[in-house]
Amino acid sequence: MNMNKFLFLILVIIPSISSAQNSNSISTLDFVQIKNDRRIETLFFYENNWKVYREIAVERGFIKSYRLLATTKNTTANFDFILITEYRDSLQFKASEYNFQKIIKEVRPSGPKLLNDLKPNDFRENLFFKQAETLFSGDR
Repeated sequence: MNMNKFLFLILVIIPSISSAQNSNSISTLDFVQIKNDRRIETLFFYENNWKVYREIAVERGFIKSYRLLATTKNTTANFDFILITEYRDSLQFKASEYNFQKIIKEVRPSGPKLLNDLKPNDFRENLFFKQAETLFSGDR
């Protein structure tokens, strides 16, 4: 293989392969159950902490988007909320823990903002966590 073909492979083909590997967005989904009928405290917590951190993360380009979905419990799905954080690619996802810790230390160095002095374990429980890769989307 001559040098021109080698350079072509390095400069054109390899970057396109690695960008294709990182092109699908990754989302994390937390399924949360409200404890002890503490919906007001739970919403306060997510609005004044989780949402604030994600707004900053979007502004800084650390995440693509976020959503908090309210659900209706049933016999097969005993949770009240789904918290979704979407990352543009696997690189953004891998840096998320570091980036969020940096934001949390800046915004709430003394801990989360709470209502009625209840700790998060008093009003909500993370039942389970899922990670998902977007295969296709209607988002623009």
